[in-house]
Amino acid sequence: MLRFSPRQAISGQVERTVAGGEQTTLSDRVRDSYREPAGGIALAAALALAACSPQEDGAATAIQDPPQAGSVPGAAESSATNPLSDTIWRLVEFQSMDDSQGVSRPDDPSKYVMELSADGSVAMRLNCNRATGTWTAQAAADGASGRFEFGPLAMTQALCPPPSMDEQIAMLAEYIRGYLVRDGNLYLSLMADGGIYAWEPWAEEIPFETEPDADIEAAILDASPDYTRELTEIGGNNPARYIYSRIDLNADGKDEVFVYLLGSFFCGTGGCNLQLFERADDGYALVNEFPITETPVIVASEKSNGWNDIWRYRAGGGAPANYIADRFDGERYVDAEVVPADESPAGMRVLAGDYTFQQGIPLEPVD
Repeated sequence: MLRFSPRQAISGQVERTVAGGEQTTLSDRVRDSYREPAGGIALAAALALAACSPQEDGAATAIQDPPQAGSVPGAAESSATNPLSDTIWRLVEFQSMDDSQGVSRPDDPSKYVMELSADGSVAMRLNCNRATGTWTAQAAADGASGRFEFGPLAMTQALCPPPSMDEQIAMLAEYIRGYLVRDGNLYLSLMADGGIYAWEPWAEEIPFETEPDADIEAAILDASPDYTRELTEIGGNNPARYIYSRIDLNADGKDEVFVYLLGSFFCGTGGCNLQLFERADDGYALVNEFPITETPVIVASEKSNGWNDIWRYRAGGGAPANYIADRFDGERYVDAEVVPADESPAGMRVLAGDYTFQQGIPLEPVD
């Protein structure tokens, strides 16, 4: 039976979206730690162990009926006690260890989701396809790294529109031999120095945050020139507060920030003002300021000009409640569609959770 080494499989299947070179990525930092004598001992040892592991017979792409988790010796046992059990991850990028291959990133990370269950089963969304199978892991003494393997995966065989990484992931899954959890992200490494898959935590909702952030606060004040101490005192308003959530809307590896402003200066009967910022060299830059909105904001998987579409709930003022679809026009989000609020649109719920004004972060007005 014809077999491929990880390097051969990568060079024949990866469609690169970013060339190698001076660009620094999540996986670059992990890869560099492998090469540092004292920086990546745990994972380097896991890679060395993987390199010595015998390969099992089978096709490089295991498109077949997978065994049940309970039928794989030790699968449920080794998985249930592992810190990766019952976690869900979204693909960030694939980093080849060959600099000529560079980095491959999905056009929409939400289309590549992996759920590792405690019973030893794995379920994946791979673009327009779905894959199921088993996984096992043995943690090292540090608890943050160790050996990792997938069992055979069964995947649907729909033809996904390019660019797509579904076939590459399905083909290379059997070569994964190690894992590392660092800064909240999961890195799965291929045997024979073949490359690294970087994943970030994934959930159906992103709760609001209440940890003060000086850069975000400075951006809010810069985007709200009328929010001065003089005007708040004239209007008899108390200082406002804010909550926020982070999410990458344009797949550039940098989180945008939704800010929801609280208090009578920014709110009306139908909700409060919503601001969206993107990372800039000196902090954050305003992308959009949305009128009266209620939370949560829904981030759809569909994209316009490289940015995820968003849905905002609007009610109040005697008008029927509805959802407004905002789509990116290349420079900013614009209203594109209004639908009745009979059913919530599908997508990631951002700024999720019940909040009170007192939970918000105090926002002192400018003098």
